[in-house]
Amino acid sequence: MRTLNISEVSELKRMLKEKFRMELHFDNEYSAGEFHFDAIPSDALLRALDKFLAKKRLRAVFGEDGMSFTLEGRF
Repeated sequence: MRTLNISEVSELKRMLKEKFRMELHFDNEYSAGEFHFDAIPSDALLRALDKFLAKKRLRAVFGEDGMSFTLEGRF
């Protein structure tokens, strides 16, 4: 299973905070990790997230709340 390493998570968090002023939280209690925002992200933020993850051959799978997601590999 492919996931982000700690430096990639840090890079993603920094990019989202600088460009969108949105804090991304990361909980690595589970093997793949779970991410969440404090509010529902904008469409522009979601496009930036998708672009970042696509380079890593990953995609975000959001939960019903629209604020939390896990990662899934792209094939």
